[in-house]
Amino acid sequence: MTSLDYIKLAGIGPIFLILGPALGFWIKGQPGKQRMVFAIMCFMTINGLFGPGNWGLTLASIETYRGHTKGYHFYFNHALAIALIVAKWLEDPRSFRWVPPGLGLYLLYCAMSLLSIVNAPDKNYVLMAAHKSIFVSLLMIATFNTLRNDEDLKYFLRVMAVTITWELFICIKGKYADGIYQVRGTFEHQNPLAMYCVLLGMIFIVTGLGPTFRWSNYMMVAFIICGVIVEFTLSRGALVMFGIGAVAAVLVSLADKITRRRVLVTSVLGILGGIGLMLALDTIISRFNDKGNVASGELREVMKNACRAMVSDHPLGIGWNNYALVVNPPYPYAEIYYDWLRGKGQIPDEDAPNSVVESHYYLLLAETGYTGLNSWLLVIFVGLIRNLRCAWFFGYSFRRCLSLGICIGCALNYEQSTLERVLVQPRNLMMWMIIMGITARLEAMRREGKAAAKAAKALSAAATT
Repeated sequence: MTSLDYIKLAGIGPIFLILGPALGFWIKGQPGKQRMVFAIMCFMTINGLFGPGNWGLTLASIETYRGHTKGYHFYFNHALAIALIVAKWLEDPRSFRWVPPGLGLYLLYCAMSLLSIVNAPDKNYVLMAAHKSIFVSLLMIATFNTLRNDEDLKYFLRVMAVTITWELFICIKGKYADGIYQVRGTFEHQNPLAMYCVLLGMIFIVTGLGPTFRWSNYMMVAFIICGVIVEFTLSRGALVMFGIGAVAAVLVSLADKITRRRVLVTSVLGILGGIGLMLALDTIISRFNDKGNVASGELREVMKNACRAMVSDHPLGIGWNNYALVVNPPYPYAEIYYDWLRGKGQIPDEDAPNSVVESHYYLLLAETGYTGLNSWLLVIFVGLIRNLRCAWFFGYSFRRCLSLGICIGCALNYEQSTLERVLVQPRNLMMWMIIMGITARLEAMRREGKAAAKAAKALSAAATT
C-alpha cells in the first residue's frame, strides 16, 4: 500500500467502524431520523452531485485498469447502511434479520465466483471484486430491516422520484449547456444511467397506475423524467427496453384492473410519448444508423469468442475481475482480437489495451466460469419468481403494483445485460441491491400474510367443529 492508502485507511476506520455505529445509536428509536438517513443512502447511489463523482475512499486504487473493479472502495452510503443496521438491531434484535430472503443465494454467487481465484493471474483483482460485491449487501440488509410497511415502501418511491428529478437537471445541463451528445449525468457512462432509469421507470409507472397514494401522480411524472433521461443518453438498448417496458407496464396494469384513472393516464402518456418521439425522432434514427454500429457488433462477437476460449481453458473462470488483464499480452487471448484486426487489414497495436467484453453474462462466464454464471442466473431467476408470486398473492393493491414494477424493471435490466455489464458497476449494483431488499420485504410480507390466512382458516375450521 502507498502512503496515500494509509492516509485513506486512517479515515475509513473511524467512518465505518465508529461514525457508522455511532450514528446508529443516535437514530435508534427515531423513525424520522432513520428515514432521513435512508433517503441519503438511496440518493447517494447516483454517486455525484453535479457530475460523475466518487463518494467514498479507495485503497490500492488502479484507475488505469479497465476491469469493473479498480480498488478496495468504501462508499459513504455503506456507512449509512451500517447506521441503519445498528439502529434497527438495537431496537428489536428478535425481529431483525441479518440474512433477508434472497441474500443467502447472492452470497452463494459471491462464494462460487471466488472459486475462480485459483486460476487468476492477479489474485488481488479477485479480492477487489469480492470486497465490492459482498460489501454492497449491507444496502440490502439495511433496506429490508428499515422498510417494514407500505408507508415505508412508498417513502422509498418518493425518495427515488426526487433523486431522478435531480438527475434530470444534471442531464439538461449536460445536453444544452455543455453540448454533450450522449448525456451521462452523474454516471461514469451513458449506458449505466439509462439502465438505472429503465429499472426505476418501470416501478414508477406501475405504482403510479395503481391505487392512489401520496405522490401517486408524481410517480407518473418521475416515469416521464426517466424516459427523457433515457432519450438524452441515446443508449440504443435502453431506448428499446424502455419502450417495451412501458407497453408491458400499461398492459399488465390494465389486465390487473381497468379503472378510469388507468385509462385516462395511459391515454395522456400515449400522447406525451408520441410528441416526445416526434421531437427526438431524427436524433434517435441517426443514433441507430451510426456507421460505427457494424464494427461495434463485430467487436462484440470477438469479445464473446475470447470469453468462450477462456472458459474452455478454465471452467472455473480466469479470475473474477481479471478479464481486462488476460485479454492483453502476454496472454494468448489477445490473439483473438489481433486476428480480427488483421482480417480487416489493420495492424494491431500491442501497447494499446484491448476492449473488455460488454455482455454481463459472457463476462461472468469468462471470469467466474460455469459455477459463477449459473449461481448468478439462480439469483436473478428466484428474485423474479418471488416478485411474480407476491403480485399474485396480494391482489389489487399497492404491493402488487410494486412487485410487478420491480419484476418488469429487473427483467428489462437482465435482458439488456446481454449487451451491457452495468450490474457489476457500483451505481447500478447499489440500486439493484436496494431493490432486492424491497423484494425480500415483499416476500416476508407474503409469507406473513399466508401464515395469517392459514391460521385464520384453521381457527374457523376449529370453531365450526
